[in-house]
Formats: sequence, C-alpha cells, structure tokens
Amino acid sequence: MNWQKFHKRIQGLKAWRASAFILALAERALPNAQLFTTSCDDASMPDAEALQAMLDRSWEILISKPEEAGQVALLDTLVAYIPAATEDAPYGVYPTIDCLELLEQALLSGINQEQPRAVAASQRSVATISHFIEFSEGEALDEDQLIKLFDRHPLMQREYSFQEELCDLLRAANSPSNTLIQNLRELASDGGVSNIGISLDEE
Repeated sequence: MNWQKFHKRIQGLKAWRASAFILALAERALPNAQLFTTSCDDASMPDAEALQAMLDRSWEILISKPEEAGQVALLDTLVAYIPAATEDAPYGVYPTIDCLELLEQALLSGINQEQPRAVAASQRSVATISHFIEFSEGEALDEDQLIKLFDRHPLMQREYSFQEELCDLLRAANSPSNTLIQNLRELASDGGVSNIGISLDEE
C-alpha cells in the first residue's frame, strides 16, 4: 500500500467520521487488552467485560448520540486504566497500551474535533502489528529482513485491507446511522480476532 497516499484519504475524514475510524481501530485491538487484563494480577485493571462496556459506551457517546460530558467522564476513567510499560513488563502490556490509547484518542477526537488524530491512530495500529511480528518472528533478523517480513506478513496485509475498507465505508456514508455503526463494528471485530490474530474464543 502507498501509505502516504492513503493517509491523505484518512485526513479527509472529519468530525464523527474521524472518531468512528479511530474507534474501529480500538475495537479491532480490544481482544489484545482483554486477554492481558484477564491474565494479569493487577486488581486495579478492568476485566474483559468492563473493557467491552467502555467501548460500547464510546460508540454511543461519540457516534450514536454525541455527549461531551460523557466523553470527558469516560476519558478520565480510561486514562487511569492505561498500564505503565516498565522494563520488566510482559509483552502483553504493549498491545494493551496501544488499544487503550487508541480509545483515548477517539474520545479526545470527540472533545476537540479541530485536532486531527486519525492518521496517527492508523499508524499506531500498524505499529502494534509490526511490534508483534518482530517479537514473535523477528529474532536474529536484521533491519532489512524485518522490513521484508513486515511487507509480506499476512497480519499486515489484513490490516491494510481492513483500514482501506473502513475508510471507504466512512467516506461513502452520509450520516452515522445505526446500520452504518453495526457494519463498522462487524468489520472491525472480524469475528472476534484482533489485529495481531488473538481470539478470546480460542483461549
């Protein structure tokens, strides 16, 4: 994919479309965070159901029935849940941070629509995948070999196709109808498989 050209298309997503684009990326990444919070021993972290409820609430107050007060309140709750990436943190903390920060950016996009955030969110989602590929398959590879691995990897190709289809749906939409939101969420969830190939149903 020509990412420079594609990012120009993403930049054309304004207001609710930009928020929906970022929310869909967060939805795609949600199983990563749910798996981590379910398996970690930190009682301060939300469980899988609480994370799902936060995402559902975000779609409601950002897209279905915009409500700035609700966005601010949920943002305050969310920020407190973002874990720290300490030196001895397990790998799972990193895709969890990416997911929660995507959700944070979606909420911020609703509060301040003048600040463009969709392109950075697109890059963040791609970075989650490249980091996972490097962690799981990139041992002993040099930089050139890693780049070639990223370019041909099925997870990366899947992400390219998803973001393109997501952008196409949003650009063609006239309003954030319930049908559109359902279609966006079904596309993003992909049967419960995350952007790095995690499915809670398989656990």
